[in-house]
Amino acid sequence: MTLRTTLRAATRQDHDRVDQLGGAFDLTRSKDYQAFLQAHAAVLPGIEQALDAAPAEHLPPAWPQRRRAPALAADLAALGLASPPAASTVDLPDRATRLGALYVLEGSRLGGAILRRRLAEAQPTAPDAYLAHGQGLSLWRSFVEWLDEKSLDASQTEAAVHGARQVFGAFETAFRDATTPAP
Repeated sequence: MTLRTTLRAATRQDHDRVDQLGGAFDLTRSKDYQAFLQAHAAVLPGIEQALDAAPAEHLPPAWPQRRRAPALAADLAALGLASPPAASTVDLPDRATRLGALYVLEGSRLGGAILRRRLAEAQPTAPDAYLAHGQGLSLWRSFVEWLDEKSLDASQTEAAVHGARQVFGAFETAFRDATTPAP
């Protein structure tokens, strides 16, 4: 069984919760789209920064081109919005937890392609927009090939699952916060 298969099975419920919460945003409505992007902006840049600090051999090929925080910031700016402060942090102390975190980030790129189809015409849909980032570049396929080459022992696999769950948890919290009215 590959690490990808293990991560998919172990985090299925986490993934489903985040998908359900993310799917509650009506991306054809400007207010929902803005809240959706701000929820992502509360999480994604911090995770990418944590990964930036990792040794290059812990990161997939073309890591700088995979980073989506600049595209996310550009979309927010196009909407006249500032990036929110980081809502949460994740602890990625080793290669295994980073692999789990990367699995979630790279997988969310696929979800972005699907969500992009729901955008109203007024929303940013430039080829380099956040939800379109990396489409046509086979980034998912190259990531999966890279991930499938990784061999982890049982404790490292557990750490990878923990890394993935941390990232899913951070997005879950940010989505909940974005959909909960302020007091």
